[in-house]
Amino acid sequence: MENLLLTQDGVAIRLIDSDEKLLKAAEQLKKSKELGLDLEFDQNRFTYGFNLCLVQLADENNNCYIIDPFLIKDLQPLFNLIEDPAITKIIHHSNNDILLLDKMGCSIKGVMDTDVAAKILNYEKSSLATVLKEEFNTEIDKSQQSSNWNKRPLTEDQLVYAAIDVIYLHRVKDKLVKEITALGRENWLEEENQLLEKLRYTEPENPHLKLRNAFRLNYFQQFILKELYQLRDTLARQFDKPSPYIIPNDALVELATEYNTNIHEWLNHTKGIHGGLKRPKNEQLLKDTIANAIQAAKAQHISNDYPISQYQRPIRTAETERRKEELTIIQKQLIEEYGEFATRLIMNQNLIVDYSQTGKLKCYKKYGYNIITAKAKALGINLAVQTINSNDRK
Repeated sequence: MENLLLTQDGVAIRLIDSDEKLLKAAEQLKKSKELGLDLEFDQNRFTYGFNLCLVQLADENNNCYIIDPFLIKDLQPLFNLIEDPAITKIIHHSNNDILLLDKMGCSIKGVMDTDVAAKILNYEKSSLATVLKEEFNTEIDKSQQSSNWNKRPLTEDQLVYAAIDVIYLHRVKDKLVKEITALGRENWLEEENQLLEKLRYTEPENPHLKLRNAFRLNYFQQFILKELYQLRDTLARQFDKPSPYIIPNDALVELATEYNTNIHEWLNHTKGIHGGLKRPKNEQLLKDTIANAIQAAKAQHISNDYPISQYQRPIRTAETERRKEELTIIQKQLIEEYGEFATRLIMNQNLIVDYSQTGKLKCYKKYGYNIITAKAKALGINLAVQTINSNDRK
């Protein structure tokens, strides 16, 4: 596949599978003003972790480069392109792509998200397939959408599918931006894209407590669950499998609940346990982890009390109901003016509830804040004096 050259709708598709080819492609691509960009990745579906599997770039001259990171030692020439603010990166629904790039040490600049553009235009469904169908009457084959992008060699069908995700982006961007400009909403798009550039990847805090029913455990059981979760994660990394493939989430919570169970029996009668965990050394490791967790929990005097629920029902008073009604009226007016799905970019129920409870308008988007306050003024609604806009965010 080294010299593979495919075409799709007049666009040349080239596979970049060596450092030398990447350097040559980067030299060519850095001359571009705009690049269509997409990533194929695996996020705990087939393998352990959040991993880059493929990068697609399309320039303005009908060239598509598909970069295989598995065969390239140094991706810095690619990252230099992505971090160059002088080159616009056209992406459709960029959130996860940006987070993965940030995780890899690449801070994207020059984002232009066509999914956001579609939402600004009040698309109910803003997938790339939907936009292409509605704007260009073009249907694309999504049969490879659930491909395992970790497997090599890549098939021609996979390469064509990957290319399709970027080769139309220039046309989509031009069409949507023209419509947004006609509506005078360019500042919406600019601010939304700037916010996307600020996305940063972070590991979740206390991920074991996010498992279903973990909140029902007492403190002692949650302590053991944390140790079991960490052991499962270590084994998942070793086996290169998603963590739930080692021990299903429900089974892990069950084991933390019934930590005195017979481990050998549990391993052999619980559905979904990875075969590697049943090996004698790993069975013993599981037993030791539970025993050590119990000992540590007792030494730290971890109680058997149950956590108090952190959820608090919103307070309902005449004042909170008045505030809620104020923003609800504004929301309805914005929906009439901009449409339901465009309005969701400006305000949602969380913003309304928070305002009703605090009296503070926590709208961190400058354009959204201006739209809400202007509409309130036009409707004769006197919003609470203490407001928070994007410049006040810490």
